[in-house]
Amino acid sequence: MKRPLAAAVIMLTALIAWAPAAESKVTIAGDPCSVPLIAKLAKAYSDKNRTFSAEVTTLSCTLGVYKAADGEADIGVSTQNGLDENLPKGAVNRVIARSPIVLVVNRDNPVEGVTYEELKGIFSGKIKNWKEAGGPDLRIENVMLAPCVRHTMGKQVALYGEIDRLLPEGKVNPVEHTNRLVMENAGAIGQQIYGYESEGVKVLKIDGVLPDESTIGTEYTFYQDFNIVTRGEPAGEAREFMDFIGSDEGSRIIRSLRHIPARAGLR
Repeated sequence: MKRPLAAAVIMLTALIAWAPAAESKVTIAGDPCSVPLIAKLAKAYSDKNRTFSAEVTTLSCTLGVYKAADGEADIGVSTQNGLDENLPKGAVNRVIARSPIVLVVNRDNPVEGVTYEELKGIFSGKIKNWKEAGGPDLRIENVMLAPCVRHTMGKQVALYGEIDRLLPEGKVNPVEHTNRLVMENAGAIGQQIYGYESEGVKVLKIDGVLPDESTIGTEYTFYQDFNIVTRGEPAGEAREFMDFIGSDEGSRIIRSLRHIPARAGLR
């Protein structure tokens, strides 16, 4: 009778050894300007690590940061500058990338770029027609959505004056509706996270420059920090996920959405 018992113990031990690891879910909350990148990173990591899964929720502005600080989410993400100065108590922030802010116009607009002074004129309301910026005789309509991105340029260039505004109806996703409003209006100009623009819009150069790892922070100064916030130091799967984000593979994914990895020697 002892031999069958020993065999059963050996079989049970083998089953335990070969049993699949339990899946762990990391909850992530962020604003619409942050979610596309973090969702792509989470998908890549889950493909690599089958025990990992992420539940990504889109919220308004910095609500994801407060969810993480309160322990309601494992990770909160937000694209904004100076977040460290306004972190909730007990929260820890890591900047993983720079998210360039670009100007987008209707693809049928022949204008390929604007100067800093022309942009200042557009924002202040002194320039109201594209013919004053080297374009066609067409009224400029400014897409004005949630402050995911639009205050970044406005603070550096000029306060918004008496300008023609394009506003969506009700609460909308600012990333999607910037593209939509620009595509639907010939004279529209909007601000967008670089890499989130749709095929129906065109990115303008500013003073002949587009953002990349060689120009960001020097020749091109319009960007936001991409912040990842946790309640205290991250642990477990959240920690391993953040290690993946900082890896070579994570950096490649960050670059695929035209963000600039923070480890790329930025100034």
